[in-house]
Amino acid sequence: MKFKSLILAGFLLLAANGMAQTPSDGRAYYPKQTRVPIWLDLSAGLNAVDCYDAGTVPFKYMGVGPNVGTSVTIEWGRCHIRPAFRYFNNTLKDPSGTATGLDFSTEFLYRFVDGAQNRFHLWAGGTLQGFFDVKSIPSLQNASTCLSLFGNVGATAMVQYDFAFNPDKSHNWLTAYFKLNVPLYGVVNRPGYAYIGNPAINEDAVETLFGEKEAFGKFFPGLNTDLGLYLNLLNGNRIGFSYRWDYLSTGKKGTYRYDNALHSVNLSFLFRLN
Repeated sequence: MKFKSLILAGFLLLAANGMAQTPSDGRAYYPKQTRVPIWLDLSAGLNAVDCYDAGTVPFKYMGVGPNVGTSVTIEWGRCHIRPAFRYFNNTLKDPSGTATGLDFSTEFLYRFVDGAQNRFHLWAGGTLQGFFDVKSIPSLQNASTCLSLFGNVGATAMVQYDFAFNPDKSHNWLTAYFKLNVPLYGVVNRPGYAYIGNPAINEDAVETLFGEKEAFGKFFPGLNTDLGLYLNLLNGNRIGFSYRWDYLSTGKKGTYRYDNALHSVNLSFLFRLN
């Protein structure tokens, strides 16, 4: 009985050794993971807005403030999908007021290229984006509130590089990336005139924000760039730092002109959910 147990133990050791083979580079080989990686991203940071919104005020103005956001990143095989939400609250000084932004997006990317030693990666795909911008400037009285809406379909590309500092290169400690999103076509909803929400004749908040609007389509309504760095912890969680630039424009003149450049710097915490 003891002899049979020794034989069984020997077979188990051989099987275990076969599942942890060592390739030519000296690193241990592990079976491919079957679980789909999912990360929950919570981020916060500071932003600055540089805007020309002729539907609200006929000159350029700037503001600063905080932002918060959340997203879920899912990766399987060579695919990557990331629905995200961001909230911006900028304080304007001249004229005084606030500019509030809501950004909803979902990106889908496919990894086309893996470079030498599996460090460099090239992704490409597309992004759906909805952006809401609300200006509130009390000093403008009957033009104090203005709502602009954008819905965009964009082409997206991302380059990524992983850094492994330990001698056996078994863990990618840092991941650097640059992402470019070019909205190919957008639908814009803007005020059709310079003054809206006259309290003398209109006390309905819904009509103030959504009444008397003009909607139109626009090719290449903007550009988005994102430059960042992730620290990849051993437990699967990540800490990220990024700078993002978002630019949207109606490409029009007069009261329909809208140019909005939003700069944001963020610290992110990504929690591995499975």
